[in-house]
Amino acid sequence: MAETVYNEEMLDEVIDACIKHLRLQPNDHEKLFYLGNAFFLKKQYDKASFCYVKAVNKNPKNPVYYTHLGHAYRELGDRDQAVAAYESVLSLNPKFADAHFNIGLVFFENKIYDKALSSFTNALNINSKYAAARYYIGRIYEDQGLSAKAMKEYRQILEDSIFDKLKKSSVTIDFGAIFSDLGLLDQAEEEYRRLLKLHPEYADLHFHLGIILRKKGDGDGAMEQFRQAIKLNPHYMEARRKYWESAQ
Repeated sequence: MAETVYNEEMLDEVIDACIKHLRLQPNDHEKLFYLGNAFFLKKQYDKASFCYVKAVNKNPKNPVYYTHLGHAYRELGDRDQAVAAYESVLSLNPKFADAHFNIGLVFFENKIYDKALSSFTNALNINSKYAAARYYIGRIYEDQGLSAKAMKEYRQILEDSIFDKLKKSSVTIDFGAIFSDLGLLDQAEEEYRRLLKLHPEYADLHFHLGIILRKKGDGDGAMEQFRQAIKLNPHYMEARRKYWESAQ
């Protein structure tokens, strides 16, 4: 899905809702993670890292929590802590290509090119079409004056037909899901309808809006959204199941 622009008011609403929830359920690691993401998007990286650390302490087996913790430490300029967080991901799953890539980025940003090259190469060994890793390998070769080797890497990216934007990190929030999880169904519906104005072609958005409408007791509205999801993706079996459940 295309990148979504988050406004301050929405982020503040998520923060307030998560804090209220955590006062009642302080061990809810998922809400701690959501809260950390909201702080991250507000560029309050110290608060984000604090929330991620608490989420990790509550659920140390979730590699996503460590990944986002690494992103926060990177933004804070704490290279060692960032690498340690990404390495925690690899301790859970050594084949997690993104973790190798993120470690490579930390070393690249600090001009430690030998370690960066090793990490990017590890990512490519796991996923040979990892365009971002290949791009940064090319950048390292350029910095070393190895223009021919750099061009070979860039040419391979084009041959693989991967033209995605290369991002430093990816921290996103599905606000609709968070609002739904917190019982704020009106806000969840508003968010999914906002996204559908931007991306009416996404079957998942119609499906999730249908779930919200069903929770609100709007069976006809839910069926229409499930119908739209099926129209966009005829193989969307979960949407078909929910459609028939709503029809009964």
